[in-house]
Amino acid sequence: MNIMNTYPHLSCITIHGDNAFSVNFAGDLDYLALLDCDRMLYNFRAAFGEAPGCEPIGGWEAPDGLLRGHSTGHFLSALALAYSSSGNTLYKDKLDRMIAELRRLQRKSKGIPHEFVTVCTPDDCAQDKWSRDPSVWGEGFLSAYSPDQFALLEQFTPYAKIWAPYYTLHKLLAGLLEAFERTGNETALDIAAGIGRWVIDRLSALTPEHRAKMWKMYIAGEFGGMNESLARLAFLTGDKSFLDGAKMFDNPNIFPGLADGTDTIRHLHANQHIPQIMGALLEYRASGDKTYLRIAENFFDIVTKHHLYAIGGVGQGEFFREPDHQAEFIKEDTNCETCATYNLIKIARELYSLDPERADYMDYIERALFNHILASRHPESTGTMHNGVTYMLPIGPGAEKQYSDDYHSFTCCHGTGMENHVKYGDCIYYIKDKTVYVNQYIPSSLSSDDVFMTIDIPFPASCGKITIFTHRDAVIKFRIPAWCRNNPFSGTSVQGRYAVIGCRCGETVTVDVNFEYAARWEFLSGGTTAALLYGPFVMVTCDPSQEFLHLPADTEFAASFENNKLTVCGAGRIFRPMYDVHDERYHTYFIVE
Repeated sequence: MNIMNTYPHLSCITIHGDNAFSVNFAGDLDYLALLDCDRMLYNFRAAFGEAPGCEPIGGWEAPDGLLRGHSTGHFLSALALAYSSSGNTLYKDKLDRMIAELRRLQRKSKGIPHEFVTVCTPDDCAQDKWSRDPSVWGEGFLSAYSPDQFALLEQFTPYAKIWAPYYTLHKLLAGLLEAFERTGNETALDIAAGIGRWVIDRLSALTPEHRAKMWKMYIAGEFGGMNESLARLAFLTGDKSFLDGAKMFDNPNIFPGLADGTDTIRHLHANQHIPQIMGALLEYRASGDKTYLRIAENFFDIVTKHHLYAIGGVGQGEFFREPDHQAEFIKEDTNCETCATYNLIKIARELYSLDPERADYMDYIERALFNHILASRHPESTGTMHNGVTYMLPIGPGAEKQYSDDYHSFTCCHGTGMENHVKYGDCIYYIKDKTVYVNQYIPSSLSSDDVFMTIDIPFPASCGKITIFTHRDAVIKFRIPAWCRNNPFSGTSVQGRYAVIGCRCGETVTVDVNFEYAARWEFLSGGTTAALLYGPFVMVTCDPSQEFLHLPADTEFAASFENNKLTVCGAGRIFRPMYDVHDERYHTYFIVE
């Protein structure tokens, strides 16, 4: 087995079976094949003074939308993921076309970045006054609008006169770096480096105090994971100036407190700050400074212990609320922004790679992936909705999921929704030296240089088998989920949170698996508000009432599994997994006494 510490490339992993994962995976691929590259480039061409030659997109990507262009970055990421996970060159061809066109436009930007000055002021910043002359925007600049929003942020212009220019730029950077890392497109890396140099030049003209005031601004100062992308650029190019640039986004309003274990995120906009923590992890990788690691570890502990809902989501109305008071903030359809969970999974995945014995990070990913991400996509397609995904995934009483359509309701979560369902294989396996960790029990196969493995556990069933063949002696470690009462893996020993078995070169090993699902209440802090879980699944019951349902604590439950459908019955009600409920009003939390 190759000596490495890594998640296997998506091309080594195949999702199989007839289940919610394979349905969503195939549907997302269909949508990415459908999306028109020209429409995704509309606002970029218009910004650079060219006729777009097609219809624009709606929602936050509308031609006058202040966040326009962010979804194009997600599209790049999704195409790279789709090509990696499917091997279909259609996605790479579209990706290469997008990147070539973005490079052509970027070359129009000339001048010194920090010398660009907007004619606008915070009180007078109508878009018809924004610059239309790329020759003064600064070399390396690329966006779906001119640099005026960046200059207005430097004047502390509030949301909604401007809207998170660095957030939008981060999505583009992230997509370009995803394209380089997953498909080898070096033009994408060149574009990203040009953007990075533009950012560094622009921000270097400001004092640290000026930048800190910008990053404290609600939404206007939201910068996504700019620190992540710049640190990744430092890692990929060897140019340490990008790490210096990443540090310009270190947020003094939350980082020092988190480094000491203090909850500095309460009452803050959740997804404005979650990506900054992924940035801290990349800064740790690039610099070795363990302060960044402490920030991320403490943040994750604070969020998962004091702010989390059963499905793995956080927040109400996009905000972290008072820790350990989640029950007070369950509000109809305003909880659990899907983007926030997308980013929390990224953080857990990165933390795990630094310590693969920490099964608790994979426990979180299982919870969030099975109950939020998998549940956030409508499994059916219509003529105008091929990848309908949720913004919030509501957990309030009598809530109903709402879905985006193909072109007219683009939001941040529509963007992450392009990515979520073509990267299910990203957290199943992990390889460290001669040890293969198996962490998510999604029906799939791994085919790497020296190990071949099949997880044959028909989702969402509790029983099945895992078959392994290796060309070298290897150790296989299976995560024992936190909700398991016993070791479910036959013929294995237990080490910490993992069941362990050795495999000799040329030998085929089959491990029988029996998870013995059981129903349990999971209470929110200090009260009677609880969700029902069965094994890894959050179970919901359909009911139009918008008042909390009351259920007895000693309810006895009986489960059935037929035709790939799981149901649990009790208290005169039928409960189904969150991912299996669509177009109906349902209840996730109950008053249990």
